[in-house]
Amino acid sequence: MPGKSKESSSRPYGWLAPGLRWPSLLAFAVLDFAFAITIIALTITSSQKNGFVTISTHNTTAADQEATIFNIPWNLGLLWTSLPSLAFSLFGAYWAWIAGSIAERQPYVELRKDGGSDARVSVLLDYRVVNSLWRWWGAFRKCHFAVGSTGLLSVFLAYLVAPLASRLFAAQTVAASVPTPIFYNRDYNADNINATLDWRPVLDTVAATLLYGGNRIAWTDAERAFRPFAVDPSSSVKSDTAANTTAYSGYLSCELVEDYAIASSGDSVTVSGNDRGCDFTQSFPVAKTQEIYLKTTVDFDCSAEAHYSRLVFTAAKYSDSAPSNIDNISVISCATGYRQASGTCRVTPSHGAPAVVSFVEAGRPDTSRPKLWRVFEQGILGPVTFNPQAKWTTSDMGNLVLYYAQRARVSNPLGPEALMEAIPAVFTAIYMNAVAIHGFEPSRNVETATGTVFVPTARLFVVSWVAYTIVAFLAVALCNVVFLFFHLQDAPSILNEEPRGLLSVAAILDGSELLGIASSITQETGFDGDIWKRGMARSDVKDRKWKAVVNPETGNWIVRAVRNDESGLTEHLLE
Repeated sequence: MPGKSKESSSRPYGWLAPGLRWPSLLAFAVLDFAFAITIIALTITSSQKNGFVTISTHNTTAADQEATIFNIPWNLGLLWTSLPSLAFSLFGAYWAWIAGSIAERQPYVELRKDGGSDARVSVLLDYRVVNSLWRWWGAFRKCHFAVGSTGLLSVFLAYLVAPLASRLFAAQTVAASVPTPIFYNRDYNADNINATLDWRPVLDTVAATLLYGGNRIAWTDAERAFRPFAVDPSSSVKSDTAANTTAYSGYLSCELVEDYAIASSGDSVTVSGNDRGCDFTQSFPVAKTQEIYLKTTVDFDCSAEAHYSRLVFTAAKYSDSAPSNIDNISVISCATGYRQASGTCRVTPSHGAPAVVSFVEAGRPDTSRPKLWRVFEQGILGPVTFNPQAKWTTSDMGNLVLYYAQRARVSNPLGPEALMEAIPAVFTAIYMNAVAIHGFEPSRNVETATGTVFVPTARLFVVSWVAYTIVAFLAVALCNVVFLFFHLQDAPSILNEEPRGLLSVAAILDGSELLGIASSITQETGFDGDIWKRGMARSDVKDRKWKAVVNPETGNWIVRAVRNDESGLTEHLLE
């Protein structure tokens, strides 16, 4: 048809709503891409830098001068919750404009198809009167995928993404590191742990902290004692501090000796054996009045290759029927070791003295033995306290081992597993507390250095899962824009202008038999004004296909019914 060819070449799409023209689609794509890149960049920055911006707050300090309370102004909180929600509400409105335009255009696209379209998807269809919440469902059922996909995305953007955007950002308190002067006013002196030391206070401290859950003493953690340091006293900041310091610790490498010899002589028992190249011997009395035995000794006759010394622990129970009158014997031999490590210690303010939070070693530790290590290893086994209620008699260190084993393995505290767990833990705690209590003395010259104070700061973070959800929908929207751009090229309509007002609608129906059908419906008996409902019931409307053809004389579109003939589908023009 010449009129059709002329129209197609001059207006390949027919009239397009402003929201469907390429500048609008391009602007939406650019805005979509900008939103996605911004959110991704903020998410990366937030994860790498503990938030992406510092929030101005009104800080107050509690009465105990240790807790900082952040009062974030309400208007700032409103800013990062309402602003993203507003931005994505406007973004959703932009998309709703595009989705509404594609839905309004669809019936006119159906009328331009070569074979025509059923009345339900053309002359009886108007998506504008269908609620946008479920418009997409009807569109998919009618195979209008462009209308369905844009409508469904519009619902998600309006009722999911926009409200979710209010939780895109969240304020959180983080510790910002700030350099600060550090003072060292105590020095380590290995000579302080000597033969004159009273070990009972140290062992009592171990009992209180290790066995009964008491607070650790100052400048210790679970296994190390640290050289103390202090922040500038004039500083009013009450927060965590980190500085380079030295940590001191002792440890045991214990082995269960399976191949040992036992001999008895009268009321005495002698246990001997070899542990990794070091010979040891123990002797202790056995009496019927004592049920449990834990003999603790130290042997200094080991070579350097065998690590110089052994702490030997022999546990047993009295038995009349057993050789040497003891059975359930466990012989445990432990090589001693010591560490002096440099690193960064982080402490937090506490009543009296800072509490150690963490320690990160730097470099290789010094594993040489302290100057008076023999005095230490012999001294910790020296104190013996008589307890008439106890079922055993052993050294005070042995008491700590047995009490620890009872708590670790209630069912079998004298078993090798319980003792192998208890002995190293007790030894490490004794050395740590001995160094912390007696190892440091006031410095003659105060040493200064630079440390770090971790100041509580309110920072704004990106909530990752919200960001990922929004970016996913932005990606879907971008794909939809690309799809629409190519879809519009393959889906021209019969519109020559925007169908604005009754006059424009009348022009579209000029010469159409639909006007005659509408006139006959209005003249039917009992007509109640619902033309669409009666049209749905008329066979001359619902059972026919409809198509717009070009009037060869005027070049205008005329909406006509389509019928079958021998050669296929032809336009049926009523005279």
